[in-house]
Amino acid sequence: MRKFKVGITIEAEAPETAKQVGNLIQNAVNKVEQQDMIKLLTKVVKNPSIVKTALRYI
Repeated sequence: MRKFKVGITIEAEAPETAKQVGNLIQNAVNKVEQQDMIKLLTKVVKNPSIVKTALRYI
């Protein structure tokens, strides 16, 4: 499988918050199957409020 690099910009109130978000995103990308990540993020883009609903069940 070929590897590709993607850069993102994170805006946050504090540098620690941006670093934490970046680390969590990288960790999720490394541990979650790509197709599952695509499916999840596609649903979040269509309906961002689904995140708050999902967090109630976690």
